[in-house]
Amino acid sequence: MGNKVAGLLLALIGFVLVLFLFWYSPTSEKLSTAEVDDLIGQIQSQPKAPGGQHDIPALRQFLNEDDGQAFYTVNLYKYYAQARYQYGSGMPKESEGTGRQAFDRFSQVMVGLLVKHASHPIFGSDWIDTNIGEWDRLVIVRYRSRRDIAQIFASDEFAQASSHKWAGLEKNQRFLVKGLHIPELFLIAILILVGIVAVALYRVFSQFREKRRVSK
Repeated sequence: MGNKVAGLLLALIGFVLVLFLFWYSPTSEKLSTAEVDDLIGQIQSQPKAPGGQHDIPALRQFLNEDDGQAFYTVNLYKYYAQARYQYGSGMPKESEGTGRQAFDRFSQVMVGLLVKHASHPIFGSDWIDTNIGEWDRLVIVRYRSRRDIAQIFASDEFAQASSHKWAGLEKNQRFLVKGLHIPELFLIAILILVGIVAVALYRVFSQFREKRRVSK
């Protein structure tokens, strides 16, 4: 009986793993010209105070060159000493705080949007070699696809949270990186390990329960 339950548990974990990989992995379906036009239109229709402040021609080229694959961005941030909210941003003066605090408000929204699109930060550091410039923070983010990043940019949540982003950032740079998608392999290994531990714990529990039954 115990082996059957353990087998079912492994099967369930395997099924969940397959579902997760199906959701987490890129579809390899490239953006069509119509999709690019629609997404750009949504982004351009957002409020401009401050809005995403995108370089629309560069963004359009980036989306038109879509290969349907996951990618990484290396992001460098320099914060204002004090947050600089625009007039009418809705933030009371006493809550403006530092540039880092303002950007953290944006980050809280952004992380939620990333998770919805099977994307996430994989590395962050406040220590940066000064040979590459004066920066306060470096963050590497994994995106499932260019479609996902465009949908994030086109969302109302992103547009609204941008007031915090630009109140906090003095300057920033973003670099696109392609290569082996190590996070996928890492997550697969973690999920397999969780499955092995779950089965091992179940067997230990079953043996303990059987010993208690026999001893009564």
